[in-house]
This record gives sequence, C-alpha cells and structure tokens, in this order.
Amino acid sequence: MPTTKNPVARYRLIDECLQRRHRNWPANELRATVAAKFFELTGLKLSQRQFAQDLADMREGGSTGYNAPIGWSRERGYYYTEPEYSIRNSPLVSDDAAVLRQALAMRQQFQGLGLGDELRDLVQRVEGHLQAQAEAGPAAQVIWFEQVPDYVGAQWLALLYRAIQARQPLAVRYRPFGAAEALAATVQPYLLKQYNHRWFLIGQGTGRAGLSNYALDRLEAVQPAPGVAYLPPPADLASRFAHVIGVSVPAEGGEPPLVRLRFRAGRGQYVRTKPLHPSQQIVAEVGEILEITLQVLPTPELETVVLSFGDDVEIMEPVELRARLATRLQAAARQYSMVRDGVE
Repeated sequence: MPTTKNPVARYRLIDECLQRRHRNWPANELRATVAAKFFELTGLKLSQRQFAQDLADMREGGSTGYNAPIGWSRERGYYYTEPEYSIRNSPLVSDDAAVLRQALAMRQQFQGLGLGDELRDLVQRVEGHLQAQAEAGPAAQVIWFEQVPDYVGAQWLALLYRAIQARQPLAVRYRPFGAAEALAATVQPYLLKQYNHRWFLIGQGTGRAGLSNYALDRLEAVQPAPGVAYLPPPADLASRFAHVIGVSVPAEGGEPPLVRLRFRAGRGQYVRTKPLHPSQQIVAEVGEILEITLQVLPTPELETVVLSFGDDVEIMEPVELRARLATRLQAAARQYSMVRDGVE
C-alpha cells in the first residue's frame, strides 16, 4: 500500500515530534524518527520526497488546512513558531463544513430516526469553530434521494428503531386495510424495512405463528409493552427476504420457483443494468429481445413490478403466474374498452 494512503498517521507523528520542544529537530533526524515510527505502525517506508510533501501539506496554505506554524532554522531545525500549537487543537477547515452540510442535506434519507436532528446540531457546532457564517449560503445539494414528503408513518421510526435495538416488545394499535377500526396487538419488533417509499415493521404478533408486516402508515399507536418478555425472531430474517421482491412472504413458503421473463423493445437493456432481484440471470439474448430468470416467490410486489413494464414483457413461466397476470391484463383491457365505447 503506498504511503499516500496513510497521510493522517504521518501528520500526527510529525506533530508529536514538534511538540517535544525541548529538543532540536534537524531535517534528517525528524524524518528518521517519523519514518521509524511510521514503519512500526504500518510496515511501510517513508521516502524523503513524501516527508517533504507532508511538511508542505501541513504548513500555511497546504492541502490539509492545518496551517501549522512550522518554522526552520539552521540551529534548531524544524519547530513550531507558536509554542502551544498542535494539529489536534486545529479546528476543521471550510471544506469539512461543506461536506457536513451536504450530509445534512441528505439527512432526509433518515428522517424520523432522529439522526437528522443530531447531524444538524453537529454541523452547527462545527461551523461555530470554522467561523463559516460569512459564507454566501448553504452548499448546493448534488445528491437527491427519492422521498415521499410528509410520509404518514415517519413519526414512528425513531421509537421503533430504539425498540428493536433494545429488544423491547411493543403494544400497538394497527388498522389493516379495510378494517373499520384499529386492532390492539403486542408485537416483538425485529426489523424496519423500506420498500417502494413505504416503511414496514417486521415482527411477530402475540398469538401468530410466523412473522407479520406492519405498514407504518397504518399504525395508530405505539408504546412499550412492560412485563412482556422478549422473544428472538423465529427465522433468519436475511433468508426470509432472500427470495422475495418487496416485504410480502407467502405463508406457505417453500422453494422459490423459476420465473422466466422475456423483454422486448429495448427494455431488456434497462433490466440488464438495473436487475429486478439479486437472483437475476440472463439466459437468452437475440437482438433487442432479452430473457431473464428470477428465483423468487410469487408475491403481489412481484406482480406489480412485472405489470409496470406493460407490453414490453411477457411471462414465460411459471404457468400459474402467466395465467394470473393474463387475467389481470384482460380485466384492465376491458376497462379501457368500456371507456372507448362510451360506457362509464
């Protein structure tokens, strides 16, 4: 590994030497001392050229932003012109604040977990050290994530996140789709999973044999369930979701069938560069026609993904999935024909 990969270690070693102000540091002695300690730490050698570059990077105007007051004289060699200086006391540089501001702009990716507020406080403290208030304005955001503004269930994320970490059973009120009122349940929380811009709590409800999915936007109340013993998850969560698209897992489980899809009109290139599932394999390619296979369980999310390609995809197998989606497409086509014929 080249020495350029360990610059901070070398800067600290130089700093430690120059803080020993009771002795002189001629160039050869400083480099030999730093090189010996650097080799002890990393097993790498320090060239004279790299040593000279490190000193230049640490000094005023150098790339590190330390602006270290490193002086030199024939009598003393290298030394700090400010007696109390150390790079450990140096504030962060403006570039560091820009990076943190960009991270702050990305905090919405963790909205609801409480990390955004903590990051905001960190940036404010750093900017206080940097005296960066005079800058023209916040750094331009160069990374945008897809977000659903004002997602209804976001207020539960922090509480659920902490409960999972603490292995704390929860008492919840949950309203399934179509239910007249919310149902009370005690849930063992195991995992927060996001799919299609929605968050789901994966857990085991009291009296239920397997794991259940609780959409956060349908939770009406969440609080700790005191006196309820924690139960570990009944199945390996990684393997549970290894063969599904989305969060739904069929109750019957079983081995995932081979799903074979044929893409046309250039859509195959899209699927090639953005696989639908980690199990995706290209099995045939003729011109713009691409055939792939997926090793996934049949779920509503799988059907939604396939239907999103419209007439650019054809399901070759399994036969049951092909027939089910054919029925859905025929029903959709009938709705459009009714509109065309003037029937509302």
